[in-house]
Amino acid sequence: MKTLSIVIPVYNEEKTLEILVNKVLEVKFPSEIQTEIILVNDGSKDKSGEIMDELARRHDNIKSYHNEKNSGKTQTVKNGLSYTTGEIVVIQDADLEYEPNELAEMLEVMMSNNLDVVYGNRFGKKNKVIYLQNYIGNKALSFFSNVFTYPRIKTYIPDMEVCYKMMPGSVARELGKTITSTSKFGLEPEITAKLSKYKLNGKHLKFGIVPISYYPRTIAEGKKMSAFSDGAKALKEIIEYNLK
Repeated sequence: MKTLSIVIPVYNEEKTLEILVNKVLEVKFPSEIQTEIILVNDGSKDKSGEIMDELARRHDNIKSYHNEKNSGKTQTVKNGLSYTTGEIVVIQDADLEYEPNELAEMLEVMMSNNLDVVYGNRFGKKNKVIYLQNYIGNKALSFFSNVFTYPRIKTYIPDMEVCYKMMPGSVARELGKTITSTSKFGLEPEITAKLSKYKLNGKHLKFGIVPISYYPRTIAEGKKMSAFSDGAKALKEIIEYNLK
């Protein structure tokens, strides 16, 4: 029996959190896989923390943790990775932009192809585009990231900024300790750069890509990303973490 650890950073997601967690609990993973769900509250000002604690009381495989202060998504995921115990780790947002059932497909691709890392790809399906600048920005950042990472891993990552990143638990916990970015979305370029440089038994990790569904939120619905300011920071971090 192997454990899949699902890390869910939470910030002011009282409207979607319980719905999302229930969807994760309903995913049909292979019989040899058990799950642990790691919820990390990043100083939410709504009732997210209370909902998390109640979910943890109701389900043995859910753990609820709280940051001492608001630290941003990157540091919240870093904390979440440190709480995991599973042989495999994946990151899941607390909103409803992603389809948790597709985690089972990613896991199947990982296991059947003997891969170390699997990235989701929101550009691999005909998903709705709300903000064109976000779409173009993500594609441009992914291309620029691949300039550095492709020569190492010989796999093109079409969606570097995607939330769905599945990897070995030991690698996630080791690299998690080294995450230094403090920007909201700095985790994506930093962890991608570090995964591309990581070696097991002297060899780079084997990557795979799985097309996934994506249901983008509007800013009014709680979207927290700014294409220009966050994109500029990500560009800087792609250079910084790949050249370190």
